[in-house]
Amino acid sequence: MSTSDTTNGPSRSDWLRRYRWLLELGLFSCLSLFWLFLWAAQGKIYLGDDLSFHLNRVQGLYQQLISGHWGLGHIATTTFQGWGYPINLFYPAYTLLPMAVLQVWVGGVHAYAMFLFLITLLTLYTTRFVGQRVLGSYYQGLLLAVLYSFSQYRVLDFFVRGALAEGIVFAFLPLVFYGAYSIAIGDVHQWYWLTLGMALIGLTHVVSLILASVLVLLTLGLFFLKRTGLKQRLGALFLAVVTTGLLDLTFLAPLMEQLHHMKGLGIMQFQLASSAVQPWPFLVNSAVNQMESNQINLGWLMLMLLLLTLGVCWKFNGVERYLVGLAVVFVWLATTWFPWSLFQGVLGTIQFPWRFLAIASFLIALVGTRALVLVLPRNTRRVRRILLAAMVALGMILNVASFINYFQNPYNNAITPESYHTVATGVASTDYVQPVSLPAMPALKAHSIVVMNPTKGQATLRQTSRQVGADSFTYRLWSRRARRLKLPHLAYPGYQVTVNGHRQPLRQNRRAILLANVKQGSNTIRVAYVATPLQRVSAWLSALAWVALLGWIGWKTWRRLRQ
Repeated sequence: MSTSDTTNGPSRSDWLRRYRWLLELGLFSCLSLFWLFLWAAQGKIYLGDDLSFHLNRVQGLYQQLISGHWGLGHIATTTFQGWGYPINLFYPAYTLLPMAVLQVWVGGVHAYAMFLFLITLLTLYTTRFVGQRVLGSYYQGLLLAVLYSFSQYRVLDFFVRGALAEGIVFAFLPLVFYGAYSIAIGDVHQWYWLTLGMALIGLTHVVSLILASVLVLLTLGLFFLKRTGLKQRLGALFLAVVTTGLLDLTFLAPLMEQLHHMKGLGIMQFQLASSAVQPWPFLVNSAVNQMESNQINLGWLMLMLLLLTLGVCWKFNGVERYLVGLAVVFVWLATTWFPWSLFQGVLGTIQFPWRFLAIASFLIALVGTRALVLVLPRNTRRVRRILLAAMVALGMILNVASFINYFQNPYNNAITPESYHTVATGVASTDYVQPVSLPAMPALKAHSIVVMNPTKGQATLRQTSRQVGADSFTYRLWSRRARRLKLPHLAYPGYQVTVNGHRQPLRQNRRAILLANVKQGSNTIRVAYVATPLQRVSAWLSALAWVALLGWIGWKTWRRLRQ
């Protein structure tokens, strides 16, 4: 070997090691662009089942920002038809804030595309990190990230279902698994990854928090494969649960406060045994990558990976075999073969058991990565690169095929920059309205106190103006006589009614409609939502918990780098 060869070899290796982060950023950025390109290249958004609902949520945050208020806001004053829908009290909006900020700069359609790019980039990073830690090599982490991020159910969630919040959750599920897995196998010092993953899911999508809890519970079955250190593992689990509760207290405590004062919600209920997928159609739809919301499936790639894994899992160790079983269980949970009628009361809020396919996709990608590496004819660097390139190409080809399949469906609608504002403000959702209030909704959406208080004969009431502010509405009206009026708003804890500068006790009728007493002549009525004491206290506790946890993690990282 020549001297130059000896010199160049280590220097190249050192360069790759030093700048691997830059190469990784370039690779992940390209993958994110390829994943998104066809869906965003035409400058429009494809309107999935629930996307308009989520765009209304983002538009509300955007209105808060451009009006000079950096808080999330509690009620929708300019979106959801503008009657004061308390969306942020029931549906966490924290992880949508980056898209609202992007919308300030580039407008709604482009902000959505950029946000999906960032979410995909984040998903690739978190998955690579977890794969490297669990599977023991950087290469397998990369392979896992590609397989998981290009999974069919993830494409269905974003573009067919329009489930933006659930799509975001894909980025956090690997962290939840890694934290639970670490605690279960005895690596208790990694407990905080479970906390971070669960907390971020809790601040994104409450139903996914329930699904992730099932993942944690079943992953902890690994406890029984190791009998030592039980006390330490249980202590780490308890610490993770308590810390997660503190981090999410800013949303969970106000949510409990609202639910305590309500008599039911208008959310549609489904029988899980009926909304689960039939096994045979599920397999067929997976094999051909169907792109319909009534044909939810796992996708050809995940199906083939699962079959490959089942074929070679006899080579796995005990922990890996348990994870294979876990992947099969989560696929089973999506189907009617699971006895869902027994769990309707406990898990009925998830509505659709096929939501477990997000977790199944991750687990299949995890054990599938292990299976792919095991079946390599030679485990050389060149063969590994060929395998990674093949999986990237396959993921891109399947993504193109899914787009073509979706694009041929005449049902699909698209949102252009011209139509964005209309779509992002006019959704008529009643999920968080009490059933007793539903008959009053048409009148509420008229935004008129006169409509709420019809009179026969000569008009005795006249509304002269209506102004909308952050978490507030101001009405000016004239009344022929002093009276008690129904306002076009529903009562929720935190609402305040002020008439002519004087705050009135919060009154409501049997349909939970706010009431106000006015005097004869001109009146100014202000209806505002003000954070309750519980909301303020819980927000501060959560903020302190986040600062403490992130500060502790930062200190640990700094100390490790120094050593």
